[in-house]
Amino acid sequence: MRLSKSLPAGLVDAGSAALATFGTGVYAANYFDQDIGELGVYGLFFAIFLVAAIVPFKLAFLPGEVRLLSLPQVEQLGGFRLTMPVGIPVAAAGSLVVLVALIPAGDADSSLLVPLAITTVLTAFLSPIQDHIRRVMHQAGRSWLAAATSIVQLVVAGSFIVVAVVVDIDKAWVPFGALVVANTFSIGVGLLLARRSSIRPSGRPYRLRSLGESGRWLTGFGLLPVGANFVAAAIVAVIAGSDILGSAEAARVAGRPLLVFVTGVSAVLNPPSLVAGRDRIRAEGDRLARIARVVVIGSGLLFLFWMGFDWVGNPMTRLVEAAYTVEFLTAATIITNIVWGMLFSEEAQLIGGGREVDIFKIYVVATFVQIAVAFTAPLTEAFAVPLSMLAFGIVRWIGYRSSLARLYSGPPDPQPETKESDPTLVG
Repeated sequence: MRLSKSLPAGLVDAGSAALATFGTGVYAANYFDQDIGELGVYGLFFAIFLVAAIVPFKLAFLPGEVRLLSLPQVEQLGGFRLTMPVGIPVAAAGSLVVLVALIPAGDADSSLLVPLAITTVLTAFLSPIQDHIRRVMHQAGRSWLAAATSIVQLVVAGSFIVVAVVVDIDKAWVPFGALVVANTFSIGVGLLLARRSSIRPSGRPYRLRSLGESGRWLTGFGLLPVGANFVAAAIVAVIAGSDILGSAEAARVAGRPLLVFVTGVSAVLNPPSLVAGRDRIRAEGDRLARIARVVVIGSGLLFLFWMGFDWVGNPMTRLVEAAYTVEFLTAATIITNIVWGMLFSEEAQLIGGGREVDIFKIYVVATFVQIAVAFTAPLTEAFAVPLSMLAFGIVRWIGYRSSLARLYSGPPDPQPETKESDPTLVG
């Protein structure tokens, strides 16, 4: 893979997709800021949306993507006919997890809860499908198709928000409603682009059972961090108040640009990282991890000094003013994002090497640590949210060190062709 060629497309893709979500977050931070408690309720729904989206991603789509790697690259772009039949039903079922948010947010007015619940369920169904389309485009070597798909999403989401402001649509329908419309259009465009550029692969559509143990473990450790985030947010809302959670949500939105950048880099570096772990090529794995750390830490420090503090050169102070009402809260959030973002290559290597169980065990420990830190909210207030996530990230970093050492201490698989054909081994 020629990183110099793929990376710009990956950044455009991730940047456009994440800017669509970021734009809806900015809308929420500005239109819910008259009642910071409403922003806290939105934050709960955003947290549970991430939980719901993980289910189809880890259980069906990611194992399917890894299995597609065994096909010639020219056939992978046509692989949607193999992965969609199993992924779409799982996405539909997973989207219903959103309704759990009604429990901690039950005291809010129904005029807020009903629109948020409906639009978040629809977003949780559509978003993993759209993400899957773009990831397959990247691993098939057609990163600019993924970028075009995301640009459509960004343009439609932005247009929806502008119309909503002009027409004065009820604000509760807008943030996730924009994503529903944007994902619908971009999915259609993405599938059309893929169909025009792909070679039809042979074989029958994948079945959930055929994706095997890998998908179950991927789902398990995938749910833990987003589930822990939701539980931590719910704890903060209950024991410290939704206003406190609203401040943390504003800081999350302001700190998101770094994650936009990290997502673009990971879209390009994750496929070769999976292969390095699968084939036990430690030198290549170390090289990719080093690139990831340097890029994320370097860009993270830039974002920290640019957007972490309230100063005249920071555009976020005008876009998300509520993020800077608590001094240093956004800076703490960005530092947390740095710790989280720099580990994506190591995680991909572990997945490629079939170490999903290791990741699951690490995440179990980290989840308990994160939830424990969330209970400090009466003292740490809004800082309880980024501090709890930082604690999870630190446990994750420590655990990956020993797991990678075990992964690369063994010999390469003596029968790589068998491993590539068996998704339960590929991870």
